[in-house]
Amino acid sequence: MVAGSIFISHSSKDIWLVNPFIEKILNLGLGIPRSRIFYTSENDTGIKSGSDFKKVILKKIKSSKAIIQIITENYKTSEACLNEMGAAWAISNNIIPFVHSNMRFENVGFLHNTTQILKIDLEADLFKFQDDHPELKGTTKINQANYHRQVKDFLEVIKKGSYGSYRW
Repeated sequence: MVAGSIFISHSSKDIWLVNPFIEKILNLGLGIPRSRIFYTSENDTGIKSGSDFKKVILKKIKSSKAIIQIITENYKTSEACLNEMGAAWAISNNIIPFVHSNMRFENVGFLHNTTQILKIDLEADLFKFQDDHPELKGTTKINQANYHRQVKDFLEVIKKGSYGSYRW
């Protein structure tokens, strides 16, 4: 069985957080290939040239098995992100919101004021994410030692403030 795609709703200003999350947690930790992940900040996972981005985003939200929202101050000030949040709320049955520790829960907004939210930079929440969402990985068997190592690597990368060619 092949699991469905995952839509990553994020602000492009938060690529410093999103790229290592996708690589360390989703790809290497959970074994989810990039081909199953849609996010607009990279050419190989985003919108093809010549496409109507609004139609593509709506189609991807409708067809995704899960929508992961990485909610930050940048996210909350982006009209596009807020539109994605509202569309996901109206369409999807599997929304997984993450916030960074510098984001206050009361600032997340109306749509998630009763939602169990995970902190993306908290080790325990990254383990809870894996436990709570086995549907994301499909039939892939997860090596727990590897997942633990990827979580630690991810947290170290975002703590240092640099990832590949990105610095913040």
